[in-house]
Amino acid sequence: MEERMRNVEQNLRNVKLLLQEKVSQLKDQLHRNTKADEMIKDLYVENSQLLKALEMTENRQKVTEKKNYLLEEKISSLNKIVRDLSPSPLTAVPYHLTRS
Repeated sequence: MEERMRNVEQNLRNVKLLLQEKVSQLKDQLHRNTKADEMIKDLYVENSQLLKALEMTENRQKVTEKKNYLLEEKISSLNKIVRDLSPSPLTAVPYHLTRS
């Protein structure tokens, strides 16, 4: 009976050690999970900021493209005005008209 009690006590000690080791592993895993959760939250915030910056950049690009288009139209209009205002190049005068 005493030997059986000793075996039971030894088994209980072994189980206790195993449980303590398991608790230690689980605490370590919880710590790693907490760190990973914080990193995910930080990445989520950073991603949100990057998306906002991208949206602003895309909006600026659209505005710039519109301005460029308007400037190109103005340049085209100004070139047309300059062509209309400048005297036409001298046309060739026939040789027989110059010898009068």
